[in-house]
Amino acid sequence: MLSGTFAIQCCSRSPGQAGVQNREKLFRWAAESRLDPNHPNNAGMMYMMKQAGGIAQAQDYYRLEQLQEEFNFATDEQISASRRFRLLRLRDSEVPEFRSLRMIPANEQEIQKDVFAAYEKRKHAASVETVSHSGIDAHRAAVTKYLKQLREQIIQKLRVAQHRRTLQDMVYEEQVPDIGTLGTDLLRLTEPRHPLRPTRKERKKVTAQNLAGTQVKILVNIVRGFDLPVRAAEDVQNLSSVYGASQTVSRTGLKLHESVAMTTLASCSLVRPYVEVSFQGSMQRTSVAEGPNPTWNEELEISFKPPNSDFSPTSLQSIKDKLYFHIFDEVVMDVLQDDRQRGSVVQQRIERRWLGKIALPFNTIYLNSKIEGSFHVLSPPVLLGYAYEDRGPRGDGLGVQGWEASSGNTYLTMFITIEPYLILPEKIEGKFESSEAPSLLSGVEAWRSSFTNLFPQRNIKTSVLDMSGKTVFIMLYIHPLKPPDVLLNETASTLSIYEQVAHYVSLIPSIDDSVIYNSVCDIWSTCNQFLQLLCGDEEEHAVLLCNYFLHLNKRAWLCIGFAVPEGQTTYVLTEESRDVYWLWCASGGEHYSVRDSFCPMQAVWCLVNEDNIWANIQQHQHPANISYNLSKARDWKALFSKSSPRPALTTVQPSSLTYLPTNEQHMHDLEERIERTLREKIMEWRPRHITRWNRYCTQAFRQLLPR
Repeated sequence: MLSGTFAIQCCSRSPGQAGVQNREKLFRWAAESRLDPNHPNNAGMMYMMKQAGGIAQAQDYYRLEQLQEEFNFATDEQISASRRFRLLRLRDSEVPEFRSLRMIPANEQEIQKDVFAAYEKRKHAASVETVSHSGIDAHRAAVTKYLKQLREQIIQKLRVAQHRRTLQDMVYEEQVPDIGTLGTDLLRLTEPRHPLRPTRKERKKVTAQNLAGTQVKILVNIVRGFDLPVRAAEDVQNLSSVYGASQTVSRTGLKLHESVAMTTLASCSLVRPYVEVSFQGSMQRTSVAEGPNPTWNEELEISFKPPNSDFSPTSLQSIKDKLYFHIFDEVVMDVLQDDRQRGSVVQQRIERRWLGKIALPFNTIYLNSKIEGSFHVLSPPVLLGYAYEDRGPRGDGLGVQGWEASSGNTYLTMFITIEPYLILPEKIEGKFESSEAPSLLSGVEAWRSSFTNLFPQRNIKTSVLDMSGKTVFIMLYIHPLKPPDVLLNETASTLSIYEQVAHYVSLIPSIDDSVIYNSVCDIWSTCNQFLQLLCGDEEEHAVLLCNYFLHLNKRAWLCIGFAVPEGQTTYVLTEESRDVYWLWCASGGEHYSVRDSFCPMQAVWCLVNEDNIWANIQQHQHPANISYNLSKARDWKALFSKSSPRPALTTVQPSSLTYLPTNEQHMHDLEERIERTLREKIMEWRPRHITRWNRYCTQAFRQLLPR
């Protein structure tokens, strides 16, 4: 820094002239050099400038960086216009279009100019008010806009919660071996071995950084199928031309006996199924089996490619692809027209006829690591040329006799996993705010921890996130609510009313929370919010159905457990009579007996009603093997008891629900739109042929569809 005397000499009008200075030049130099007015070395000059009127008043601060502008290599406007810095900011803000980017070029010239086109288009579409929508489209547009706003709020709160780190989150300390752990390891050496009953060992988790260049596969083991539809008798008669009428000629030219021909014909009266698995454009299939209860025991490998080769949990959760399982019947059709050539010529055509499918979201496989069990096959309501075999009572494999298979229920037993084992997203439910008393929260958490220590594999819930981002006790969602009056038909039976109410709830579209909110948090909405949005996951459907059953004076509980293919899910448990309980899948509208071998619920962890939460502390967790007597303390551990009574808590549900009448015009418009879409798609599938529509058949098919 220049001293005051030296600065005055430098600003003199001509060198050597003492006492004559250019005051204007001195004042200008002091302003340009950002002279610190409070520095002791500048006290003399500042006093002189103040006396001469060159400075109005001394500043009351220090300039720690006097040459800041000289070291600014770019202005704020240049930084804002830089595509690279904008990409970095948007990726840090977890914008959907850029949060999966792993590498951003160091040079701005390598970044494409239209990289923000999709982002700007989405922002412009969100800012433009859509006034042309009407009816159903207007409601969908309003719900979509509201969900986008809600998603942004949830993501922002998630980012705040993720930054609330604890010591266990930052420091990973392995347990030091002690006498107890060493003794346990030594005792395992003396345990009896079961070669025919091996136990699965937990695989090592692979982080996203270690998956670079690694081929990730989805392993599917197709075990067997149950109750597949068989070919109808009329279809079998059409196939008789392959083998002849009364006599059949073999490929060697020898005539077979009529009984042999009939035996061969009888084998065609069943079905020859195989399973085709497809995911992300890749397809694998099994071999062809025989009969309505086929056995494959084949393992298929499906390649998996994440978006932008990003294996982070956030990127994996954004995948909306589904794993499809299609069951086909392979039919051999004889196309030889000249009967004289049957002894020497074989001319056949192989057809495949679709029997049903299973659609399994990738999120279900990823969040559960592995899924095994019997999956219900979705078959069309009308399957032309096929029928289901009549089956009598049989054992259900659980020691319960008298189970009877219902017609039209086809199941496929499979085992599905991902290789290698991908790391799961972090659970951060406990880091959100709550409106409950801290003492109550600590007591509930202690009760939950004591249960988790006994059964670490059973994941029970005591509190969930509401749509405002706060944790709420799960009991507060249970409250009796009246269903629509149109469902309460006085002339119908009680069971029919229950089934109509369940069917009404199942008609609401089911969308998983990870798809709506792009997060790992399980967000629960109230019943009125659920009916306004007209979408939700299994929890919202189960809560609404349970509240309807409670209003109808039916004993019902929320049943939290594990089911296939949903994974961790929520069903509704009802008491039909003494020691007779049913499990209701609210999103599908079906009900199963707890002793049904094909019940999707595989494990029951806890039951919830408006008064209490009961945790299953029995050794068994399958619905058919547990007791449902909640008064037994040795079987069920209650959250509130006589020693710790339930405090006064207010439900989050409304006192009643408002139902709007159905607009008939909107319903007909939607029906016409669906029919028009189906016609256009069918014509696109056969572009080389003219498609002529039979209106009589259209009306006949409409009558066959279930309502």
